Amino acid sequence: MRLRRKLTIAFFGVSSVLSVLLALFLYRFVERQLKTDLRDRLRDITLIGAHFIDQPAYGRLVAQFGELDDARVSDVEHSTDYAAISDELKALRRSEPDLIQYVYLLAPSGDPDNPRFVVDADVLDLRAKLAAGKQLAKNEKISHFNQAYDVSEIPLLKKALTECTRELEKEFVYDSEFDVNSVSAYMPLTDLSGRPLIDQNGNCLGVLGIDITDRKMRAALDATSSLALKLSLVAVIMALLVSIAMGTVLTRSVLALTSTVKRFAEKDFSARTPSLPADEIGQLGDNFNEMAETIQQHSENLEELVRQRTKELVAEKATSERLLLNVLPQPIADRLKTGESLIVDRFENVSVLFADLVGFTSHAAKTSPEALVTMLNELFSTFDKLAEQHGLEKIKTIGDAYMVVAGIPQPVADHAIAIAHMANDMLAALAEYAKRTSSELSIRIGVHSGAVVAGVIGTKKFIYDLWGDTVNTASRMESSGVPGRCQVSEATQKLLVDQFELEARGEIEVKGKGKMRTYLLGKQLDDPTRVRISNIAQPP
Repeated sequence: MRLRRKLTIAFFGVSSVLSVLLALFLYRFVERQLKTDLRDRLRDITLIGAHFIDQPAYGRLVAQFGELDDARVSDVEHSTDYAAISDELKALRRSEPDLIQYVYLLAPSGDPDNPRFVVDADVLDLRAKLAAGKQLAKNEKISHFNQAYDVSEIPLLKKALTECTRELEKEFVYDSEFDVNSVSAYMPLTDLSGRPLIDQNGNCLGVLGIDITDRKMRAALDATSSLALKLSLVAVIMALLVSIAMGTVLTRSVLALTSTVKRFAEKDFSARTPSLPADEIGQLGDNFNEMAETIQQHSENLEELVRQRTKELVAEKATSERLLLNVLPQPIADRLKTGESLIVDRFENVSVLFADLVGFTSHAAKTSPEALVTMLNELFSTFDKLAEQHGLEKIKTIGDAYMVVAGIPQPVADHAIAIAHMANDMLAALAEYAKRTSSELSIRIGVHSGAVVAGVIGTKKFIYDLWGDTVNTASRMESSGVPGRCQVSEATQKLLVDQFELEARGEIEVKGKGKMRTYLLGKQLDDPTRVRISNIAQPP
């Protein structure tokens, strides 16, 4: 057998085997990385969800466990508490709608093998489907409130409920009912510090369960296997061409080509192969000359390319900066960029405002979801402009509730006055909206002044938030207030008494606080010497 044929067969065989092995390695590597990524995302979503479940509403639901008939279960599932927690579970699922299959809350019972459902994210939607006269699909089942759930064959879920521990399945399990592979995470409800919540009997208060599928991973793997196959075929074809070219190793053309390649490797980009015979090596020489010409041009234009890429990177960085400042205050964003992983600050003198739309539930019942979201966007956008006008920091919205604070992240001397102007402007804006749209909406506002702790926690989806008794008291001022008015605590009243009309309500019973002396905010006193909004020091 001729040497050229031997070299061709040997090189082609080795290259083909390596191409197949490389394709298999690429497929397995991508599969392993995707599984790890899905498990990490599931763990993060479950951890965040366990932090922010409405614990008071959850406690009220669990307190209703017992021997319940269907009518009583239906009443519970149509309650505000059930709907609120159901919305929270749906929000978790919306964070990864293509991945998350089930989201539910379970509470332990006297039988470790049969905990009871508290809330399942699908219940209300499935009940609505039945109420509309539609049939449930074969794989659609309703997990009603107080319904027992057999976990005897789900050891990790049973362990999470009995030992109040975080559990994450190690491997994906095939679900024949849905024709997908899934993995589940079980997270006990926790406080803000991450400690599991325990009831008075020492039992786990409840467990959040989330099942996630590998649909996206399968799609990515299909694409990867197709790419690996194409790469293997290309590699095999290239191996064959190179093998044939190697057969000419003893010719002068190879020596000439080798000399030219050596010059090019030494950064002599002007090197070109001489005129070669019209064979494979000659074709390779021509191809090399074309490649060399392209590389030489790129080398000469490299500085311009670098400048263009740098300009694009600067533009992308500016976009990222703009998005970050829509989520976090400028000082906090700056601190995060310098590498601070945990930002916690204490502010001794701030005023916190909570506002809640009165009549929202009844309005929502007779309004389409699109119109409802449009209404909230219009109102809250108006409130956002007022907060910016008065130098306040919006913290967040929760459903139809709005939270804003004066005095952070930069201290403000007249924080109570600024928040009082904000409250009156919000009342006026809501009244104008209700009149313009002929709706019966009104707003209830509560304000309290004192010390808070503010900061950013966690590693995903940052939010700048407040904690402390001042926040809780401000919330109670709103919930115990009067529709169409702003109720302030005695601490805030002392800061406003010389500036605003204040109507004493006397001592009222405030949940979790006992009796408190509160006041209803009126208009600013008509005295030109008094501080008005235009005189309030704005934060830098």
